[in-house]
Amino acid sequence: MDLTVEQAARRITAEVVAQAPEGWTECVLRGHGSRGSVGLSGGGYVVPSRPNSFFRTPFPHQGLTSLVSWFRDSRGWEGIALELTCRPSGAFELVVFRDALRPGDGPESGWTLTVDPDFELSEPGAADGSEPSELRQAGDPAEAVERLRAVLRQHAERSGAVPEMPVPVTHEQLVAAERHLGRPLPADLRALYLEADGDGGSEALDGYCWLSLDAALAARDEYIGVPTWFGWDLDWNKVVFDADPPNTVRRCSGHPGWLPFATWFDGNFFAVDLAPAADGRPGQVIEVGRDFNHGPRYVASSVTAWLGQALGQPDPHAPQQSADDSRQLVASALDEQLAPGVQAIHLNDAPSPVDLVPLSATPHLRRLRLNRCTTTDLTPVAALPVEDLAIDLAPEADLTPLTGHPHLASLAIGSETPIDLTPLRTLPALRSLDLSRCSTPDLALLADLPGLRYLALSATQWTALIAADRLPVHLAAARLAGAPPLTAALDLLAALGVDTSTAYRLSGTVEEAF
Repeated sequence: MDLTVEQAARRITAEVVAQAPEGWTECVLRGHGSRGSVGLSGGGYVVPSRPNSFFRTPFPHQGLTSLVSWFRDSRGWEGIALELTCRPSGAFELVVFRDALRPGDGPESGWTLTVDPDFELSEPGAADGSEPSELRQAGDPAEAVERLRAVLRQHAERSGAVPEMPVPVTHEQLVAAERHLGRPLPADLRALYLEADGDGGSEALDGYCWLSLDAALAARDEYIGVPTWFGWDLDWNKVVFDADPPNTVRRCSGHPGWLPFATWFDGNFFAVDLAPAADGRPGQVIEVGRDFNHGPRYVASSVTAWLGQALGQPDPHAPQQSADDSRQLVASALDEQLAPGVQAIHLNDAPSPVDLVPLSATPHLRRLRLNRCTTTDLTPVAALPVEDLAIDLAPEADLTPLTGHPHLASLAIGSETPIDLTPLRTLPALRSLDLSRCSTPDLALLADLPGLRYLALSATQWTALIAADRLPVHLAAARLAGAPPLTAALDLLAALGVDTSTAYRLSGTVEEAF
C-alpha cells in the first residue's frame, strides 16, 4: 500500500524537478485535498540568487488526487493536509495528516489547526430564545390567489404560452409539512399550495421558479435551514449583518424557520420567514442562500405583497427602508458623509494615523478593518456595536478605549511596540483573537480569557506561551502564522491536546537522478 504513496510522491517530485528554475535549492509544496477537490497553498521554489522573484510551481493534480484517495481508503481521512519538500537531487520528504490542519492561501499565512471539530461559532439570531415578533401576518389568502392568477396571466401574455400548473397539494400534505416544520405556514402561502403545487418548473412567477412543497421542504432541510460554516480558516471572524430595515430578520445565515419557496436556480431563494426578529412579521419574504451568508435581505411583508411587486403594486405593510442599502464600504479615507446604514468598513492604505471620529455617523457598524494604515485612538469604536475589529496601532495607541466593550467578538491587532493586553479581560463577547503581528509582553494573560475559542500567534509567540504553561484551555482552533513547516504545526496541535501520532512521513528519491 505504501508503494502507492511513494509512487505519487515520486511522480510529483519528478514534475517539480523537471520544471525547476536555474539555481534552485529546494521546492516546498503545501496542499490540501478532499473528495473531488485538491489545492496548493504557499510554498514554492527557493532560488537564493533571486530571493524576491516568483517562480510558478507545477500543479500535480493527478498525484495529489492519488494521495487523497489513498489516505481516504487506507486511513479513513476524508480530507488531508500535506507538505512535500523536493530537492534538485530528486530527494523528497512527504508529511501528511488529516484535515485538522489546513494551509493558508498565502506564503506567510501559516496553518489553521482544528482542535475541536464539533465546535462552531454561534450566530446572533440562530437561537430561538430571541425576542419574538408581536406583529401579525400581513398576507391575505384570497388576495394572494387572485394575484397569483394575475401573474400567471401576465406570464402567458409575455411568453405566448399558458403554463401547465401541477395539481394542488392536499390539506393532509399541508398539515404534515407544518408538523415537519414545527410551525404553521403563512395563510397566504398555504392558500397558494391549495391552488397548485408549485409552477412545475415553468418559472411563471416573474421569471422565478415556484417550488413544489416537497422541494421547498428539502431545500430548507438540506441548505437554508442550517447556518453556513466554512471552517475556521474563513469564519474565525464571522459577522452576520442586520437586514434593512434593522431588527426585522434574524441575524443568521440559515434558520429552520425559513422556508424557501421560489428560486432562480442560482443558489439563492425567496423564503417565508416563520421566525422573524422583533420588528418583523411572521410570513414576511426574505432572500437567502449562496450570496447571503453574511445575512438575509428583507424583500416584502408577505407572499401576497411579493406577488404584488411582480404586478407593480406597493407593499402597504413594509417598514421603511434606508435610501442606501449598501452594507459594506471599501475606501481609502473616512468620509464625513458616511451612510448611516453601513455595517462594514474596509479602509485600505489610508494616510496614517487615521482619525476614527467620522465613524460616529455609522451607528450600525459591525465590522471595521484598517489595512496597511494605523490609528492612534480607538475611543470612537467604544460607542459602536463593532463585533469584528482589525487594526494596526501607532506607537502611542493602546487598547484602553475598548475596555468593557459588550459586542467585540473577534479582534486582530498589529503593533510594532509592546502593548498592554489587560483590557482583553473585560471583553465579555471575545471569542477570536489574532496577535500574530503584535509585539506584546504578557501573553500569559490569554489563559485568563474563558471565552476564547480561536487564537492566532507567530511561532515565537506560541513557543513562549507553551513554555510558560499558559495555553488557553478552551481553544477550538488556532493558527500558526508565518511560513512554518507542517511538522511545526503538528507539534503545536499535539501541545493543544490533539493526537498526532498517526501523521504519515515518507522520505525517498525519484528513480532517476535529475
